[in-house]
Amino acid sequence: MQRVRARLGADSQLLAIFLLVLGNLMISFGDVLVKLMGQSQISPYQYVFLRFTITSLILLPFWWRLSPERRGWGQWKIHFLRGHLLLMGSACVFISLMYLPLATANAVFYAAPLLTLPLAALISREQVRPVTYGVSLLGFGGILMVLNPAEWHWAGWVALLTALSMASTNVLVRRLPKGRSVLATLFMTQALAIPVSLVLALPGWQPVPSDIWWLLIGVTLIGIIYQGICIMAYAMADASKIAASEYSGLIFVTLMGMVLFSEYPDWNVYLGALVVIAVIGLQRRLR
Repeated sequence: MQRVRARLGADSQLLAIFLLVLGNLMISFGDVLVKLMGQSQISPYQYVFLRFTITSLILLPFWWRLSPERRGWGQWKIHFLRGHLLLMGSACVFISLMYLPLATANAVFYAAPLLTLPLAALISREQVRPVTYGVSLLGFGGILMVLNPAEWHWAGWVALLTALSMASTNVLVRRLPKGRSVLATLFMTQALAIPVSLVLALPGWQPVPSDIWWLLIGVTLIGIIYQGICIMAYAMADASKIAASEYSGLIFVTLMGMVLFSEYPDWNVYLGALVVIAVIGLQRRLR
């Protein structure tokens, strides 16, 4: 019986790793689509408004079928705050992918896990070991390698804002009650940010060509599927055993940048990304 359980556990872990690799491949394609949209006249806020609206319309029928107590209205303040942090982060993703190579931008996005623990200590009063802060600083050294201060581009700060918003939304999730509906969280977070995203989008509004609509729908569907894949994967196995699979995303975006945009990263991007990945792995062990 123990052998059967061990075999089932190993199979589940392998399936979870496969799902995370597949999910990161998909989200890498999503970054490519966003970069292509950045070459059009559409503004970052118009992109965010349209994406949030499409996502909310897709999820609305499923959210409506939930029981009233599971729709998330009781935690609307947290959803509201997360939604506007996501608004900022999504706009920053759009801008950073416009001006930075895919590999460089994504390597900076990996600063999010480094920021999560300090923010958890600040916002949620979680106990964080002092050595963890030192490890996080080492990780930021890797981020500086990626950005190369000698050839600094202002979009690097925008990419760091993306990481900060991602880390903040992750920490705020812990304020939500256990057993919450993931679907309700996805819907409420984006639906509540639609009005502000519309106000920000209107001044620079541009007609949306048909090819951009297809890109928007593609990015939206990829984002929803990616979230579902992550939920399935982390339900199958311990996070500590499969989380490293998410680093496959850096490999995918690097290859896509080379093939699709002729972006060949310098040695500092590879070295900095390796430092960040190593530090994130060490940070998880120190928890």
